[in-house]
Amino acid sequence: MQKIWTENILVNWENISEKGQLSLHSLSLFLVRAAINHAEHLDFGFSTTSKERQSWVLFRLNIKINSLPKLNENIKVVTWPGKITGITASRGFEMYGSESGEKLCVTSSDWLVINLDTRKPQRLEKYFKSEFLNPDKIALEDIPAKFNYRGEFEELFKIKTFYTDLDMNGHVIAHNYFKWLQDAAAINHPGKTPSFIQMNYINECKRDENISIRICKDDGISYMGFNESSNKVAFTAGLVFD
Repeated sequence: MQKIWTENILVNWENISEKGQLSLHSLSLFLVRAAINHAEHLDFGFSTTSKERQSWVLFRLNIKINSLPKLNENIKVVTWPGKITGITASRGFEMYGSESGEKLCVTSSDWLVINLDTRKPQRLEKYFKSEFLNPDKIALEDIPAKFNYRGEFEELFKIKTFYTDLDMNGHVIAHNYFKWLQDAAAINHPGKTPSFIQMNYINECKRDENISIRICKDDGISYMGFNESSNKVAFTAGLVFD
């Protein structure tokens, strides 16, 4: 069993944005996929948790971007489970250029285990003493900006969720939120690549729901997805541009 997991990935055409570099939703996809594969390898992934009607759910990503790879570049994603605090489990990531060895991005993430029937978080006592945790290996500690998620927001566009947006848990898959965020950023910050991204998954989105994508009028870098069908905030996100 590997405490630290590595995946080698070729950046393909479908992973590239109009700028010719890795899109934000492909970036998030590569990170989350590595986490899922590692959890399966350690025997606490969905194949195991689903037997108890439970599932891991991502609720926060903080991504520091140094550079984004381009078409046909080979990259390496390294990930490890960090520490467990209460009902929250952390996981770190690093992404490198396979040939250059350049550290492209560093990411911290936080996860919950939910009951698939009640959708409520579960306690994580059985993982506390896992030999595969790396509590002293911290991926990212500093957040470079304070985002304003309580300010005045204005709508940029609306999204309707469909069947193909969903994962096996019946809610919108995590990397689709990054598609919405990148579309929003292209309106207010066209042509710019963020140096930092924060994504907070707050309330799940399901099929046939209407999501209003909004930007904070006060700072221009804080975003919100408001679920008009459930009348709840679906996500908040922040971007920093150097």
